[in-house]
Amino acid sequence: MNKFIISESEKQRILNMHKSSSSRHYLREATMAPEPVITNSMTVKIFFTKDGEYNLDTTDISTIKDWLRPLVKSSLPTIEKFYKDTTYPLPKFITIGAGTTSKGSYSANKVVAQNRIGVVSGIVFSLLKEMGINDEVIYKIITTNSDYTYNPTNLDANFYDRTKAKSQDKERFAYITVKQLTTKGLSQDQITGVEHGLEDAIDANGNPLFVNLDPDETEIVKQICKLKTYSDITDLNKRVGNLQKWVNDSITDEVFWDDSKERNQIMGCLNTAAKNSGKGKIVTIVGDKLVIILQ
Repeated sequence: MNKFIISESEKQRILNMHKSSSSRHYLREATMAPEPVITNSMTVKIFFTKDGEYNLDTTDISTIKDWLRPLVKSSLPTIEKFYKDTTYPLPKFITIGAGTTSKGSYSANKVVAQNRIGVVSGIVFSLLKEMGINDEVIYKIITTNSDYTYNPTNLDANFYDRTKAKSQDKERFAYITVKQLTTKGLSQDQITGVEHGLEDAIDANGNPLFVNLDPDETEIVKQICKLKTYSDITDLNKRVGNLQKWVNDSITDEVFWDDSKERNQIMGCLNTAAKNSGKGKIVTIVGDKLVIILQ
């Protein structure tokens, strides 16, 4: 293995890294737990055959429950784990809404839509009760959306008489959107493993007086891409002192090689982890440096 004695400034940087590693042990106790994340969003629409209709027969009710039951079941472990969590409150798991046809006044259409929402909400509520979930939790995970203008897409209600408009079947509906939940994120031990993996990628045999001539950029990418959530990123940021600085100090272009591929891979993995937690893009590349924006 090629080794060389490093400059005083680089020696001091690595010594500081080891010193901070030993003094950061208390942060491990504060490592964020895994969090609830949305894995998939699915929507079903229930159509009504007549204007103003909102009641559903037993076949429709059974069909809705059969569609919804496995989606709820797959998310139950996460709901049960986080329903009291204030750090990671559950997102609204189920959204119920409705639409109406072009006919009738705004107020009349709103009443119809609310009736449809009420009926479908009752079906959903009934299923969740059947599955053993209590009322308090159900109200936490269900929300309704009745923010409709009830204006048809092909009619200028300011000019035409809405009462004479032709009904459109596609506008008579209620819908249920389910955002399936799962638990993602690294444990304290797993974050520690990533931290040690990064140290091993740049530190030769744990000796702060020597480093690899070429840090293992592939291993650095591999370790950072183990992060699954935004809280994983903030945890690792605490562990290494400043993740942006750590990466930019460790992955640098040299005369004979370009590390842009590795920087792009790290950017992609960090942005994916943030997206899992409902965050926007947090990493960009400026020149040959990563810019990581953490709240």
